[in-house]
Amino acid sequence: MKGTESLTVAEILERPLFRHAKVVAGADGLDRPVRWVHVLEIMDGSSYVHGHEMILMTGVGLGRDKELKVKYIRELVESRVSALCIELVHRYVQLPREIIRFADEHRFPIIVFEKAVSFIGITQDIHAYLINRHHHQLLALERVSNQFLQLTLRPKGVTRILQLLHKEIQCPVWLHDHLGEDIAYPEQRPMPETASLIRQPIVALDVHVGDLYVDAGDEPPEFLKLVLDRAATAIAQEFLRRISLEERRLSEGRQWINDLISRGEAKLPSDLWSGIQAGQRLVIAAVDGRPLPSETGSSGLSDQEKSIAVLQWVRSASRLFGPLGFQTWMSSRGKDRVMVLLDRGGASPSRLTDRLREGFHRLFEELNTTPPASRYRWEVGVSHAFLRTEQAPQAWQQAALALTIPREEEAEEGKVICYDDLDSWQLFLQVPSSVLGGFVEMQLGALLDHDRKNGTQLVKTLEAFLNARQSKQQAAKDLFIHRQTLYYRLDQIASLLGEDWEHPSRRTALDMALAAHRFLTAREKGRP
Repeated sequence: MKGTESLTVAEILERPLFRHAKVVAGADGLDRPVRWVHVLEIMDGSSYVHGHEMILMTGVGLGRDKELKVKYIRELVESRVSALCIELVHRYVQLPREIIRFADEHRFPIIVFEKAVSFIGITQDIHAYLINRHHHQLLALERVSNQFLQLTLRPKGVTRILQLLHKEIQCPVWLHDHLGEDIAYPEQRPMPETASLIRQPIVALDVHVGDLYVDAGDEPPEFLKLVLDRAATAIAQEFLRRISLEERRLSEGRQWINDLISRGEAKLPSDLWSGIQAGQRLVIAAVDGRPLPSETGSSGLSDQEKSIAVLQWVRSASRLFGPLGFQTWMSSRGKDRVMVLLDRGGASPSRLTDRLREGFHRLFEELNTTPPASRYRWEVGVSHAFLRTEQAPQAWQQAALALTIPREEEAEEGKVICYDDLDSWQLFLQVPSSVLGGFVEMQLGALLDHDRKNGTQLVKTLEAFLNARQSKQQAAKDLFIHRQTLYYRLDQIASLLGEDWEHPSRRTALDMALAAHRFLTAREKGRP
């Protein structure tokens, strides 16, 4: 865009007052941007500059020493000064070879005037030029801002905004969308991992929902940053529109999903109903998102962040479960989140569970890198697959119950508990904890009391012995103890449980009691 790039040293040299100027060093740096012109005679000049200035001097500040020092030039370079102009008429200033060499190495232009020149005239000319240029940039910025906002009202608004941004700044652009979509323009261009990338955060509802990246080189013009900011604002507007549409869809689904899991009948979406008619299986998932410990301070997560995290889940789930053969719907039910999955893959029941696990773990991995969803620990309980809508209330109960089971071995990014994997715990979930506790006490109470009082491991030994099908050799190996130690422990168990403890019916009861003990212990460590 003509007139919107930064003013460079080379352009200033074309001004009339510079017609007698001569570049004596750093000619490769004439493309440096200049944002102001400043007269500076103090040799401690780095304290008075902010970067991108063109410094004018006569050498008065040198005193009796007429020779410039490399230290002074180094300070200007480190302060990101764009160029140094020296008038050689009123005072002779020497430029040692080491200064010329240093300036050439650092692409720092040193310009000399061998004829008298008015510094006041230079500052007036350049400052007026900069102000006029800035005025034109503001007009151009207003024009492009209006174009960005107009594009938010058209289909594929975000893509069109990136196209216009690329056209205006002539740089590759990339969008990383925390709502589940990454776009590059020009298309298919990978984003480089370079320090020259400019990142512009995209904020909607006071929540960071994405980032806009531009590869603009080492010295991007100020106007580019302003255009990037306006583009990010327009994209945030488009995101707000999408968020509103997604929330409306969730609201529309709330009624039929609530009816389905409450009464087993509902006015279903046509594609879900057609799948059921075709004999495709359904699964209900109960979803819970808990803020990570680092997010549970006084401020916590805002309502906007919670809403956007749910929308991130919905959009990512739809995209990630599709290739695995599932179509998904999601809604909220009070504090609960309900997910309905239709299996269009037609695989075996065991394969269905594998695909569900894979889908949820892919989902966790993606959400773990996209805030604000990454600020939650996600947990999912999955029901048994069913074919008829009247089975949905029971499936919801299965999913909700599965969600109450802690699994310490799950990965930190999330937890998936499938009802089909709970085995005997499926039965325990239906029994009051007080009843189970009474049964465990009746069968194992003597061993549990002995272990608590004496620090022994008789319950663990009994479990290993029964799991080894009463093979003493295998049980000792599994417990990493000597066989004589096992014999001694089994004698203690027999004395506490009675001599009939190895009878088939009693052994079955002990197996069940051990499983119930594990279940109750897990419940105590898990959810409140």
